[in-house]
Amino acid sequence: MTGITFILENMSGPPAVTCTHQPTRLLLHRNSARLCEADKKAYLPHTPHTHTHTHTHTHTHSVRAHLRSDSIHTKTVATHRHIQYCISDALLWTHMSLSVCLCSQVADNREESVKLREATKRLYAQLKEMEKRHQEERESLQAECNEYHTRLVEQSERLQRAEEQSEERGQQVEELQRLLGSMEIESGVLKDKMAAGEAELLQLKAGREEGEEKEQRCAELEKEVAILKEKIHHLDDMLKSQQRKVRHMIEQLQNSRTVIQERDRVIRDLEERVAFLEAENREMHDHMEYFMAANLITLISHFYPPLYSKPLTPTTPTNKVLPFIKVIEIKS
Repeated sequence: MTGITFILENMSGPPAVTCTHQPTRLLLHRNSARLCEADKKAYLPHTPHTHTHTHTHTHTHSVRAHLRSDSIHTKTVATHRHIQYCISDALLWTHMSLSVCLCSQVADNREESVKLREATKRLYAQLKEMEKRHQEERESLQAECNEYHTRLVEQSERLQRAEEQSEERGQQVEELQRLLGSMEIESGVLKDKMAAGEAELLQLKAGREEGEEKEQRCAELEKEVAILKEKIHHLDDMLKSQQRKVRHMIEQLQNSRTVIQERDRVIRDLEERVAFLEAENREMHDHMEYFMAANLITLISHFYPPLYSKPLTPTTPTNKVLPFIKVIEIKS
């Protein structure tokens, strides 16, 4: 056993005990002294009482044999006791060494427990800090995402109103174009009538006939031509006004379409921004989970190092690249 060494040289004499454990030397010396005294007493033969009468020669030999037998028996008993003392001392020191080893193991386990608690506290603090930053960034991204959602809704509503207005203006432009077409037709009819009246008036003036009927007809024709000229002039003014209005509405319609296209682009940008923010949020969540898993693996590998790690080798030849699989065994 670690820290204690016993050497038994002679079972019939005092034991030679060597102990490397400093606090236990005194007890070994005391046990050795006690065993030596017991052995000395055991080695001394028992002296029988002398009697005054004389024994025979045969009786003397039997007494000596009996004494030698008692001496051998006494030595055997002393040796047996000596062995018992040695075994008891060895068991005692074995128990003491086991206690020392257990104490050292308990101390090592306490140190490992302290290190584990410190590492757990550190990782827990890092986890809390990461969760706090993740929550702050998530709230910021959520607020920005909500703002973009609000702007997206507003732009969608404006786009819908612009489309409705553009549709209404398109209908108005179509109506004005139909009105302009009818007014142009009417202007052409009036011009034809005026040209016919002017031609007839010139024909009457060029004729040699004179009379009241001719003068009356010329006056009617002149009056009709003047009315037609006035109508044509008024109709031309209306046509010009409607044409200006149609051009203005067409410009507004084109502007509305430009605005609609711009708002479509803004809406697409907002949708892309919202999708990007949602992707960032998911990526941040994945980073958080990866950080937690990495810290857990680091903690496990720190206290329980892997036994082996090797890449897989294919049994059959192939060009496909196999992944590197890391096998970790945790000692329980």
